[in-house]
Amino acid sequence: MSNVYDIKIDIDFKPIEYANFVHNLVEKMVFLEDVFGLKFINVDVYETGKGLHIYFKVETERKLKNTDIVVIQLALGSDYKREIYNWLRVRNGGNVKYWNKLFKVKTVKGKIVGVEHKSDLAKDIEREIMRVLKLTKALYS
Repeated sequence: MSNVYDIKIDIDFKPIEYANFVHNLVEKMVFLEDVFGLKFINVDVYETGKGLHIYFKVETERKLKNTDIVVIQLALGSDYKREIYNWLRVRNGGNVKYWNKLFKVKTVKGKIVGVEHKSDLAKDIEREIMRVLKLTKALYS
C-alpha cells in the first residue's frame, strides 16, 4: 500500500533564469527518491511576492514521520527558517494538523500583503521540473 504526502517548498527568490534552479532541484529530487523511496507524482508551482511556493505530491511505500517531511522540504531548498519552525512545532507536539502551512493569501494586521498566483513563470518552472525529472530518470534507468 502506497502512502501519499504533500511536500511544500517556500522559495524566497524568483529564479528568472530558471534552468540552473530546475536542474539543482531535480538533482535533489532524484537523490531523495533514492534515499526515502519517494516517487514525485505531481508538482504545482505558484509565484508569490518574494518568490515561489512549490507543492509536490509524493508517493512512497514507507510511512514518513512529520520530521521526515521537514528534512525533505529543507533538502529541497525550502526557506530554512520556515523549516526550523516546522521542526520545532512537530518536535514540541504543537498543532500537528497545521504545522506545514503555506499561505495562499498572506495578511499582516488584517491587510493582504501577498497572494500566490499561477503566473507564466510559475507555469514554465512547473513544466520544466517535470520534463527534466523525466529526462534525468530515463538517463539513470
